[in-house]
Amino acid sequence: MSMNGTLNKKGYTPLFAILSALFVFSMFYRVANAVIAPNLIDEFHINAEELGILGGVFFYVFALLQIPLGPLLDRIGPRIIITYFSLTGAAGTLIFAFSHSFGLALTGRILMGAGMSVVLMGSLKVFTLRLPRNKFASFAGLIVSIGTLGNILAASPFAYLTSLIGWRITLVGASVVTSILALLVFRVLGEERIEGAHDDVQAVSGQRIGILQTARLVFGSLSFWQIAAPAFCRYGTFVSLQGLWLGLYFMDVERRSPVHAGNILIMLAVGMVVGSPFAGWLYDRVFHTKKSVILIGLALYCLSLFPLAGIFKIESDFLYAISCFFIGFFSGFGMLLYSHVKDIFPSNLSGTVMAWVNFFLSAGAAFFTYAMGRIIEFFPHSGPSYSPDAYHLSFLFCLICMAASNCITFRVGNSVW
Repeated sequence: MSMNGTLNKKGYTPLFAILSALFVFSMFYRVANAVIAPNLIDEFHINAEELGILGGVFFYVFALLQIPLGPLLDRIGPRIIITYFSLTGAAGTLIFAFSHSFGLALTGRILMGAGMSVVLMGSLKVFTLRLPRNKFASFAGLIVSIGTLGNILAASPFAYLTSLIGWRITLVGASVVTSILALLVFRVLGEERIEGAHDDVQAVSGQRIGILQTARLVFGSLSFWQIAAPAFCRYGTFVSLQGLWLGLYFMDVERRSPVHAGNILIMLAVGMVVGSPFAGWLYDRVFHTKKSVILIGLALYCLSLFPLAGIFKIESDFLYAISCFFIGFFSGFGMLLYSHVKDIFPSNLSGTVMAWVNFFLSAGAAFFTYAMGRIIEFFPHSGPSYSPDAYHLSFLFCLICMAASNCITFRVGNSVW
């Protein structure tokens, strides 16, 4: 049966549409600071390091909440957790939109990160409860692909609305829509399960196991760390480029307007939309193993970062757009890490291990967003403008870290995967 047929037969179309729309806004909030970075610097009187903190705190909070999130979803259920967390994120967006100081803006970003931390993992938990086992990967891949629209909206469309009505009013509107979607989740999402859905509440022995026992099992597994390490570096480098520093580089060094920079940044999201399903096709039809697809994709993602290191000059926006497309395309291969970690652990731990991998993704985003700001701020600068060398070194830092992660993954890859 087709995916649409499954949705229509079971009446899941409204539910999937609402969850997907909520995830679009989650992705939008993650990287929205990129095109309004000059506004934030000017209005809050902050430097590159503080801008990095403002961007990275979203992911620090997002990451920390992944640790209790899996058990909360397993025990309380996604309906209440998704609703109340999403309303918290909407409130944080309002605070950020109305803030006129760095401290208040930081508070808003903290609440935004907390609220949006549940959306993807909550949706995946819904799929385990509502869908037959053989439909999980398809719907997980589809919602990730749809969510990438949030990255696109955060590029030139957000820049255009900012130039038209201002970034504050635009975020107020986003907050209102997020609140409506959260309430719709509570209305349409029941807790009943269907025959054939995943069983995530029974342990391997047939009984529920505690958090400490689960932690020992997961964190004591080399397989988990083989997945967590590349997840940390791959998503961390990608979202720090997409969410802040690459857009600021285009505006600060290449002297592009926010809308112009957004047009180039869109190619990161376009590449991700194309790359994620292509990686799944390679796994299903060509290599028949996630391991080969993941390792090849990570290696090519690392290679795609090389043009940003400043070793040779990129002369045209077209070449920048092509480079961004391939960065996004090969970054999309990292989405296989979720399904892989779910497959190599018992089904009763699927929600927890996916959330804990998501912890490392989010922690990587927080780390690289802040670390790149520290590197850039280290260079002498005049006012809010920074030298090309400052940006190039921060991009080279991303490349080196990703290469190191790849070496670790390749070195131990044959032992457990």
